[in-house]
Amino acid sequence: MAPKKPAATAEVALTPLKNCLVNLPASLVALLVNANTTAQNVIIELQYKSTSGKANGAPPQQSCFLGWTGMPSKRRLAPVVGRDGINSGYPREQEISTVELDTTFGRLLGLTEGQKVGLFIHLDPPVAHTINIEPLTPEDWEIIELHATFLELNLLSQIRALPNPTYNAALSVHMHPLALHLSPTSTANIVVTSLTPAPSETSPFAKIAPDAEVIVAPKVRSKTSKSSRGDSRSATGSRKSAGGRSASSTVRPKSGRSDSSTRGSLYLRGVDRSATTQYFDGEVEDDANEGLRIWVDPDLLASHELRGATWACVSVVQPSGLKPPPDPQQQLAQAEQQKSNDSGAPTTKLVAKLLPWEEAPDNRHAAISTLLSTALGAENMVGGILRVEAAAPPLHRSAVKTLKIYPFISDASKKKDGLKFGADTTASRDALAERLKVIYGSTGSDTGLFSGPLTDGMVIPKSEYHPSVSSFDGAILRFDPPLKGSPDETKSTFGWLLGSEAKLNLEVQAEIPKPFDPSSSALPMEDPLPETAPQLVGIDSIIEQSLNNLTKSSSILLTGGLGAGKTALTHLLAHRLRRDHLFNVKYFSCRKLVTDETRISNIKETLNRLFMSASWCARLGGQSVVILEDLDKLCPAETELQVGGDNGRSRQNSEVICSMVREYCALNSSVVLLATAQAKESLNNVIIGGHVVREIINMRAPDKEGRRRVLEKLTSEDKPTESSNGHVRAASSSTQDSWLDPSNPGSRPSSSGGDGFVIGRDVEYLELAGKTDGYMPGDLVLLVARARNEALIRSVSDLTATSKMITLGLQDFESALKDFTPASLRNVTLTSSTTTFSSVGGLFETRKMLLETLQYPTKYAPIFAQCPLRLRSGLLLYGFPGCGKTMLASAVAGECGLNFISVKGPEILNKYIGASEKSVRDLFERAQAARPCVLFFDEFDSIAPKRGHDSTGVTDRVVNQLLTQMDGAEGLSGVYVLAATSRPDLIDPALLRPGRLDKSLLCDMPNHADRIDIIRSVAEKLKMSDEVTSRLGDIATQTEGFSGADLQAVVYNAHLEAVHDALGDHSTDTAKSNAKSKSANASSKSFIQFLYSSSEEASGSVSMPPPAVISAKLEAIKNSRRRQRQVDQGPYGANNATAPVANGTQPDTDELREDIIVRWEHVERSLATTRGSLPPQSVDVSREFTASLLPAEMARCLMVRLPMRLEVGQV
Repeated sequence: MAPKKPAATAEVALTPLKNCLVNLPASLVALLVNANTTAQNVIIELQYKSTSGKANGAPPQQSCFLGWTGMPSKRRLAPVVGRDGINSGYPREQEISTVELDTTFGRLLGLTEGQKVGLFIHLDPPVAHTINIEPLTPEDWEIIELHATFLELNLLSQIRALPNPTYNAALSVHMHPLALHLSPTSTANIVVTSLTPAPSETSPFAKIAPDAEVIVAPKVRSKTSKSSRGDSRSATGSRKSAGGRSASSTVRPKSGRSDSSTRGSLYLRGVDRSATTQYFDGEVEDDANEGLRIWVDPDLLASHELRGATWACVSVVQPSGLKPPPDPQQQLAQAEQQKSNDSGAPTTKLVAKLLPWEEAPDNRHAAISTLLSTALGAENMVGGILRVEAAAPPLHRSAVKTLKIYPFISDASKKKDGLKFGADTTASRDALAERLKVIYGSTGSDTGLFSGPLTDGMVIPKSEYHPSVSSFDGAILRFDPPLKGSPDETKSTFGWLLGSEAKLNLEVQAEIPKPFDPSSSALPMEDPLPETAPQLVGIDSIIEQSLNNLTKSSSILLTGGLGAGKTALTHLLAHRLRRDHLFNVKYFSCRKLVTDETRISNIKETLNRLFMSASWCARLGGQSVVILEDLDKLCPAETELQVGGDNGRSRQNSEVICSMVREYCALNSSVVLLATAQAKESLNNVIIGGHVVREIINMRAPDKEGRRRVLEKLTSEDKPTESSNGHVRAASSSTQDSWLDPSNPGSRPSSSGGDGFVIGRDVEYLELAGKTDGYMPGDLVLLVARARNEALIRSVSDLTATSKMITLGLQDFESALKDFTPASLRNVTLTSSTTTFSSVGGLFETRKMLLETLQYPTKYAPIFAQCPLRLRSGLLLYGFPGCGKTMLASAVAGECGLNFISVKGPEILNKYIGASEKSVRDLFERAQAARPCVLFFDEFDSIAPKRGHDSTGVTDRVVNQLLTQMDGAEGLSGVYVLAATSRPDLIDPALLRPGRLDKSLLCDMPNHADRIDIIRSVAEKLKMSDEVTSRLGDIATQTEGFSGADLQAVVYNAHLEAVHDALGDHSTDTAKSNAKSKSANASSKSFIQFLYSSSEEASGSVSMPPPAVISAKLEAIKNSRRRQRQVDQGPYGANNATAPVANGTQPDTDELREDIIVRWEHVERSLATTRGSLPPQSVDVSREFTASLLPAEMARCLMVRLPMRLEVGQV
């Protein structure tokens, strides 16, 4: 017996525990723990007063019995302001004792949040080994039937205390129902009927034994009373209500079969007929996708539920938690509008013709026609749960006189001026009714929707095949006279009839709002799939790999850059999974949740509803896939430099997704996840490290053959065709108003004809593919679109063209390629250089090796693709300072035709931990996006020194990252690494092995022939006299030991000497005399302006322009006259600058510009003032490094030769 005084009092806190257990206050938990009490032996009794008692008496005392979870409840503080004002007499932080129990269970018991209850603790309760339970309602029995296996495995984890049905309660009510959580979205309530062994009558409760046997008694829906020889076919005859029959109903003799109410229901996994084409024979008339039809396995037709039935009642079973919450304001407005009309709410149960499905995949699937799925509000359904039962007899033909049509209000964008549905005039309503008969058939006929089963309150779907009714968004059909309802207003009437058996009139009523518009939801909705699957080429292996993982319940992540085709691939996979494997697809774009106004709670609720819906549709042997597009937008990677709370928001979203994936995407849940992101690194580490996905598939840029196939596929769509969206458009002479004729099905005037693009014969797809290296499929789509625009512009400008066909030629593609930057290269800084190998003198062997490594594999790709050897992908240019390493690397960009990314060594170093490694990764990712690409590291020794010599460890981590990127598990494809350094001895040896920097190329000191070639290359842009040109060998002889930079300085200094001579500054005396004469001339020139105007004299002094401004204006006038004279001289005027020089005459300096010519005396003066800049240390370093790479015999020769060069150069 319970003690008279409770052990404690507490407030009720409702939390989603999903069981019939409680969390106790911390004070009671401490007592139980100190007494070493086992949680399984504790029964908690809650005693409270019911709020639904009699009005004339006190509320009865009630008790409920629960088990203990073993955990304490959360701490809760008393409010500062209570009912009696500010609680100043209490401590500042006063805790409130709370007892936590499940929200659903608490509401079932009648408990509310914050209600005071008394707690009684019972130890060592009696044990029951056999429990007989009964569902509280028939709906609970149906849910228990669906989850019998789950209930058998998880009953003991949810229930521990049972009320005793034999207990004699005098002062309190102790019997109460129990709530079972059978899935994340459904619960069932049960009542205990008996316990074995039966507890004593003094014990109000018992504990369930661990090995207890549970017996569930079925509770079917109530049966209607049957007459001895007849039965009613009125609207009330098929209702399960206690009210009497309608006085206006008509009674007819009963048919030979039994009433449908005596049978049970079947729960099947519904599939739209359009998604199961391969399971039907198109030549059989009964398999046609028309009317309201449902196909089930032939074995089910012989079952007790459907035996002998021709018509079936079909309804969609969906928990209320899966429906998106509507906008409260719009919901209130719709409720007020529905009250103003007599259409009422649409019915959720329709009658359809029952047909056998000979090639059904199993007996748990049912196919429904597209018209039926649309009428049920489950368009394109694959995986929804259907409730199928035999239909009651139809109404008598005289029970209904007229069919009322209540059209839905169309969108404002679709409304057109003129005739519309719901018009006020009688003539317009009659015309619209006749139009509907043409579209949907008429009652009394054998074809059309109105000739089949018609249910009172059914939704007439919008017809997609008649563009003449584009403003018709559906309607509700009602019988007139209306069916009589039962006294219970909460129960709706149900009645149906065959339209082919009665000739009924149609009456179009006023427009009404839609019962529920998905666009009015308060939360984002899932996105619909495109009607047709996209056609993809070149990624067959990725498609097969993705399908293989998804069908085996393995979640995958698709990564790829912009335009890689991730969205198109997800659409294709969704269509394949729906068609071939009957997957339910939930497609959602995460971009809709990436707003500052979206709260974390809304994001969690949206995703939770999405996963719950997928889990519900995966029942009865089905599977579901949840597609989250652009997941990296919702869960981006965390960065140290992020400002604000974006990092915390990203982590919260990531944790929410991880928890949902663990809950819904388990091994036995049949729910799989397909996510897309630009890269694995762009996602939060919680997603990657939380095992959200099991496979990561990267979509790289297609190779040359893949690009050829994509271009061929894109241009093949330019062939003229007379079909649109799979429907052939016949040429008709329909006018704008022809659709008003009821006898004409009508179609809009079509502009389709024989116009289109024709591919020119000069278009070679393989050649175009070679010019589009690094292009993504999205870039190729834009390229073809640009080529079409170029062809259109060309055809418009060509006035002589007579053909309507436009030729898409090679010139159009070349014009489209001009100034076109693919999406993958828009954020990549590419180095553009006009320097070629012709501008570089000497280094013949080095240039040859660069061509062999960089240019040949790209230019002759098919030949090198058959080479079984691994090609070189890394080169190191080392040598003395000023020998042309950087200049040679810049010439690669203009010579080989490859994309070129130049990186200075110190640019990627960062003091933050991990930032330098990320910079290296980003560099290689940019190079991969721009491939074929040359990644050039200048001053390579500054970022890749020997490890262990850096106190901060930054360069050590950079070296480790470089080692991984240059020869890691992924490898480099189409990316060539070119490094330059003057201190190769400082570079980490691990980078110099073959496989990373395969070959080290010495940029040696130029010999005599090299120096002549360098001087000739540098002097190409200058004018040299014939004497200097013939004596280049003498210059090379006098510059022994000079580097390439020193030789360039010699030539440039000689040019400066020529400039000084041309200016007259070749001697000091001449310079002084010229300076004196110029200063005298400058001092003698002055401009004085005299003003004689009286008005100006009266106004005072006027500011004069300075002499420098006036002289500048005179010089500008003089130059303009000179240019005009050169224009008047004609084409020969351009050569006048050099012609007089050849003739030995000096031209006028005011008229023509004098060219600067470098003569031999200028070279001599330059050689006298220029010395070699090469320090001895660099020679020693390069000598020792080169000797370490060569055999011993060659190394000794090299060490003898290099000092001799230095001694000669320093003389």
